[in-house]
Amino acid sequence: MTGAINTSIRSPNYGSRNGRSISMIVIHATAGTVRSALAWLTNPASRVSAHYLIDKAGQIYRLVPDEYAAWHAGRAAWRGETAINDISLGIELENANNGRDPYPATQMESLVQLTRDKVAQYRIAPDMVVRHLDIAIPRGRKSDPAGFPWNDFLRQVFAEPIDALPEHPIPPVRYATLSQMLLHEAYRQVGAVEWSDWTMFRTARAAGLGLPVAPAFEVTVAGRSYIGQSFGRETLVSPIAEWKRVDRLSMLTAPEHQPLREALLRAIYAQAGETYRPDWAFHQYAQHTPIGPPLSPGFRIRIDDDEWVAAIYALDVIYCPVNRWRAISRLSDLIASQGERDPLAMALIERLYERAGSQWRPNWSLHQHALRCQPGAPLGRSFRVSFDGRDYVAEAFALDVLFCAIGEWDNVQRLSEIV
Repeated sequence: MTGAINTSIRSPNYGSRNGRSISMIVIHATAGTVRSALAWLTNPASRVSAHYLIDKAGQIYRLVPDEYAAWHAGRAAWRGETAINDISLGIELENANNGRDPYPATQMESLVQLTRDKVAQYRIAPDMVVRHLDIAIPRGRKSDPAGFPWNDFLRQVFAEPIDALPEHPIPPVRYATLSQMLLHEAYRQVGAVEWSDWTMFRTARAAGLGLPVAPAFEVTVAGRSYIGQSFGRETLVSPIAEWKRVDRLSMLTAPEHQPLREALLRAIYAQAGETYRPDWAFHQYAQHTPIGPPLSPGFRIRIDDDEWVAAIYALDVIYCPVNRWRAISRLSDLIASQGERDPLAMALIERLYERAGSQWRPNWSLHQHALRCQPGAPLGRSFRVSFDGRDYVAEAFALDVLFCAIGEWDNVQRLSEIV
C-alpha cells in the first residue's frame, strides 16, 4: 500500500469528470522544484493542476481528489480519446525535466506503489499508463518526464499480478454479441468492411485464413475487374459480379492465371508501401514460404556494428544481413532459439508493434500470450469494449483477436475460442 499522503494542500483548479470513469494515468515532470510546483499548481490564475505530486524524497501530495478532473493534460489525445482530463489521473514528479536530473530511488518507489494502487483500484490497462509526451498534441509539444526510466517503471508496476476482481464467465449465449463487437473494431482498424454473407468472407472463415489485414482493393486484368482481399494467411480474389467465385492467390499457378497473379502481387505490395519486385530475395521467399501477405516495406535495423534489412509479413518478420540478401531468417525462429530478449529480436518485435501504431509491452500478459500462441502480426492498437457491464481490453492480430477483462490480466482469451 502507498505510504502516508499529504492532503493538507488543495488546488482550486479542477472540474467535473462529466460522468466518465477513471481509466488512465498520465505521468508528468514539474520542470522545477517541489516548492515552485506547489505554488503554481495551487494558483487559481494558472488554470493547471494535478491529482498527485511526488517530491524527490518520495513524499506524495494529493492536490485534487480522484473523483474530480484535474487540469493537467492540456491539448492531448490517446487511443482516439481527446477528453483526457475527464478519464485520467495526473501525477507530477519533482524534476528539472532536462534529461539529466535523476529520479531518486525514494521517488520511484513512491511512484511505483501509487501507480500500482491506482491501477488495481480502477482496473487500468497497461497501455493506459502513459507519459505526458505520449499524449500531448501536436506531437513534440511536451517532453516530460524527460530522462525517466519508462520501461523499468512499467516492468515494476506490472511485474506482479494486480489483485483482480473475481472472474465472471460470459454465458455462451452472449458470446456472439461480444465477438461481433471485437470483430467490428478489428475490421475497422485495417479499413476493411465485414460482409458476413459475402462468399469471400465465408471462404476465409471456413479455411481459417484469419482476419483481414488491409482494405479490399480492385485490379483490372484484360478488361476484367476483380476485388481482392488479403487475410492473415492468404489473399482471396473474386471477379466483380461473380461473387460466388473465389480464388486463392497461392492457387493461381496456371500460365493463363499469371497476369492476374502479377496484378494481385503488385496491389498487395503497394498496400504495404513497396513496389513488387519478382527478382528481390524477400519477395521470392514470401511466395514460397507461408508467411502471409506483406504489411510493411523493407527497413533497416542496426545492432552494434551489424546492420540488417527486415520486412513485416502477416505471419512473421523476415530479415537478413545487409548485402547477404539470400541469408534470410525468420523472427519466430530467432525467438525460439534465443528468446525475445535477444537484442535483434527485441528490435524487430518493437518495429512489429510500431507498424501497427502500438507499443510492445513485454511484461503485459496479453503480449506474452501473443508470443506463445503466435497469432501473427498486430493489426492496430489495443482497444476497449464494454459488454454486460464490464470493460475488456483487446488487440487484433492477423489470425485472431486476444482479449481479457480489465483487472483479469492472466485470463487472456482468443476470439477464435469463443466463436
